Amino acid sequence: MKKIKISLLYFCLLFPFISSGQIKKNGSKGKVITNPNKLVGTWKLIEFADLDSLTGQWKYRYGKHPRGYFTYTKSNIVNLNISSEIPLNISEDSAKHFDINLSNLIDNYSLGYFGTYTIDYSKSIVTHHVKGGAIPWYIDTDQPRPFILKDDTLMIGDNKTWKRVLVRVD
Repeated sequence: MKKIKISLLYFCLLFPFISSGQIKKNGSKGKVITNPNKLVGTWKLIEFADLDSLTGQWKYRYGKHPRGYFTYTKSNIVNLNISSEIPLNISEDSAKHFDINLSNLIDNYSLGYFGTYTIDYSKSIVTHHVKGGAIPWYIDTDQPRPFILKDDTLMIGDNKTWKRVLVRVD
């Protein structure tokens, strides 16, 4: 009778975790996986939009067909690069004498940064811990981003005032 009570207690304590998917066994002996990282991979940017609060219309500062990739590795490294569908058209020679405002370049033509990342699954937030890149004021900051992951589509943003839509390519 004592064995039945202990087994029943063990089952009652573990059942909520097993049924919620928080604890899963994989093929390895005794290895337990919690919240497998489904962001791992390379994601192609297909939409980069911000809501214009005055007009209520979506604005596409990198064009309707932006270029770029976000990569999330198994070792929690993030690397993202974004550029306009119509790149800044200057030659290498003319670039040496070309003056451009950094904010204008970042806001309209291209940006990129890299670092590490963490995920809060309970809040659906991925935080980019920026270590370097083209946005000097991001370096050594944490950039929390709400996200929704559905199949092979990743939407970063609140989908009300800003959104970055990506599809898995790797």
